[in-house]
Amino acid sequence: MSMLTFWPWIALALLSGLFVFSSALCLCYAIGTDAAARGASGVGWTVFAVLFLPIAVPVYAVYRTRLPARDASPEPLERGLGAFGIGGTAAFITSALVAPPDPLTQLLYLVPSVLVFVPAAAVVYYKPDWRALVS
Repeated sequence: MSMLTFWPWIALALLSGLFVFSSALCLCYAIGTDAAARGASGVGWTVFAVLFLPIAVPVYAVYRTRLPARDASPEPLERGLGAFGIGGTAAFITSALVAPPDPLTQLLYLVPSVLVFVPAAAVVYYKPDWRALVS
C-alpha cells in the first residue's frame, strides 16, 4: 500500500484525538462551573478533573449530592460545552467498548456515536423538567 492510502486514516485519527481531548476539557469545564455554581471550589474541581478525569466524574457525581442546589440555571455556554463534554466522552467510551479491538474500527464507531450522544446529552442532561439529574 502506498502512503497516499493511509492519509485519510491518519486524518481521521488526528481529528478523533482532537475530539476526545476537547470533549474531555469541556467535561472538566462543566464540572468546575457546576461546582462553582453550587458554592464549592470551581477551580479546585476543574484541576482535579483535568488531572484525574476517570475518577473525578463519579467522585463529583457523588459529592454534588451533598452540595446545595444551583441558584440559577446553567448559562448557554455551560450548557453547550457540558453537553459536548458529556456526550463526547460517553461516545468515546461506548465506541471503545462496542467496537472490535481494532483502532480503525473504533474510529469508525466513534463518528455515529458522537452524532447520537452529544444531542442526547444536550436534551437529557439539561432538560429543566429532569431536575434530579442537575440539582
